[in-house]
Amino acid sequence: MWTFLQLTGVLITFECVIGAEARLKRTKALKRSKRDWVLPPSKLWENTDYTKKEFIAKIRSDKSQEATVEYYLSGPGANEPPFNLFVVNHGNGYVRITDVLDREKCQEYSLKGIAKYPNGTLAEDEIPLNIVVLDKNDNAPSIKLQKGTVKEESKKGTLVMRIKGEDADQNGTNNANLTYSIVSQEPPGKDPMFMINKYTGDLYVRTEPDREKQSFYKLVIKATDMGGAPGGLTGTGTVEIKVVDINDKIPTLEKTEYTGSVDENVDDVVVMRIQALDEDEKFTDNWLTVFKIVKGNEDNLFSIETDKETNEGILKLIKVQSLDLGLQIENVAPFVDGTAYPIKILVKNVPEGPTFAPSTKEIPLSEDPSKIPKDGIIAVFPAVDPDTGEIAEDVSYAKSYDPDNWFTIGEETAEIKLNKKPDRESPFLVNGTYIGKLLAISKDMPPKTATGTIAIQVADSNDHCPTLSSTASTLCSDKNTVFITAFDEDAYPNAAPFSFAIVPEGTKGSWDLEVINGTTAALHSQIALWPGVYELQVEVKDAQGLSCPTAEVFIVDVCICEETEECTPRMNLLKSTSVEMSAGAIGLLLMALCLLLLIPLILITCQFGGKDTVFPEQFIDLETEKSEELMSYSTEGRGDDKVGGSSPHFTIML
Repeated sequence: MWTFLQLTGVLITFECVIGAEARLKRTKALKRSKRDWVLPPSKLWENTDYTKKEFIAKIRSDKSQEATVEYYLSGPGANEPPFNLFVVNHGNGYVRITDVLDREKCQEYSLKGIAKYPNGTLAEDEIPLNIVVLDKNDNAPSIKLQKGTVKEESKKGTLVMRIKGEDADQNGTNNANLTYSIVSQEPPGKDPMFMINKYTGDLYVRTEPDREKQSFYKLVIKATDMGGAPGGLTGTGTVEIKVVDINDKIPTLEKTEYTGSVDENVDDVVVMRIQALDEDEKFTDNWLTVFKIVKGNEDNLFSIETDKETNEGILKLIKVQSLDLGLQIENVAPFVDGTAYPIKILVKNVPEGPTFAPSTKEIPLSEDPSKIPKDGIIAVFPAVDPDTGEIAEDVSYAKSYDPDNWFTIGEETAEIKLNKKPDRESPFLVNGTYIGKLLAISKDMPPKTATGTIAIQVADSNDHCPTLSSTASTLCSDKNTVFITAFDEDAYPNAAPFSFAIVPEGTKGSWDLEVINGTTAALHSQIALWPGVYELQVEVKDAQGLSCPTAEVFIVDVCICEETEECTPRMNLLKSTSVEMSAGAIGLLLMALCLLLLIPLILITCQFGGKDTVFPEQFIDLETEKSEELMSYSTEGRGDDKVGGSSPHFTIML
């Protein structure tokens, strides 16, 4: 059968591979007088050598009857990889193949035929030339390693997994039509454990698996192509099946009854370890045992937990006398009701030392001396006998920890007596609490000791008056406000918020006071300030109205600020807490002023004095000096605003 395809004057004919004789007959029947027909094959078999053939296809343009036409091929297999697999005779358009085709590398080649004049211009539009590679059964099937699981005790016919083989031959053809069979099973066992559907590869349970007997199987599966027909190619692969455990085994214990003993008055001690036995898979919930005390632990004196590495029950005793326990075990995973086992625990009585109950005694106490007991005893903290709960006998007491030596302890009475007045502001207090420790020492041999803690909680009293945190400040002369801050060593409610007041009698200048917050106030001058030192007397009261006996003096040093917002350093130094001037210092200051006034008088005497002048021997007649000179010192500054006033002007004659 011949098929013809004509595109833009180019005629292409595809030919199925048939016998030489039939091809010759059909060629004659289809021959036309005006043009040659081209008979290329559309399909070529893989693994067949066509390289010896003169051509596998021919392309020809009608334009070749009018002028010279040259033929070319383009596309994969021609001028693209794989290069030159198909070549064309430029003169006659014969297309040849240079190598054997492999369908698994390329199933189809889409080429284009090109007709050009010798000058390079196209004589016709490009035409498609498609070569289809026909498949041969040249690839054996294969099965990659596949893994599956099946629960133990699964019934016959349970689907385990689907096995899928691979074949590189063309899908949908008999060459890739696979069938399956089981070649071998490891371990082999008495009966085959699995069966397989020949056509689908579905693997089913044939015999119920038991994980406790065999937990893993390895199968060798064979795949055959050609639908399993004789002569088909075969391949094998491995399938691994893991049997998944279910909780089908009841846990048991090594013994049917357990007996143990332990000393009394011990905390969190292990009484015994109880080994559980379970045939299910180790370290799974089906194997891990849960222990429960179902009898004799009504007061929760015992606890039991599981060691997850050994599956042992760890029975612990808190504190108890002789008891009979009932122990039940079951798995973490649900199964059936657990089995109860009897456990008898004999607790041995052991003489015990004294103990403090409670271990810490809180002692509230005021730092107000009037509220402290006259005898100084603030508490009694005796140790007790842990067996009877009564006050321990034959016990002596001593201090173990008393960082600031606040108290003493009665050696026989356990009376706690103060050594000193409690101070809530002491650095040895934390959050208002002073911590001390006592020892109770038994008189037997060897002695037993117990430690008790006392927490003296000191309540604050209003025993400190509020003071200024700073009693001096500098102020630029173009400003009028300074701030004061107070603090109090007492705690609430004996401290802030504070109230502030200016005492006029001890204050220089005219000032207003503005409260900023509970600890800070602002002082505003009502008039412009001249450089100098200003004293303000301020009274501060705490929230309870308590103030210091003497109002504090706050010093404001007013100065001229040049180019900055801060005062230029001055000669006078301001103390941060208080400023006082002794009588001696005032005397020295007065003497210095007198001396300054005396100097001009001495100089005048030197100028005009004669022999009758006081101290004539000490001065030299200056009349020989013909020149006199006036040195003028004129200092202007900001002074009191007075009518008719003028700046000071001093003239000294030398």
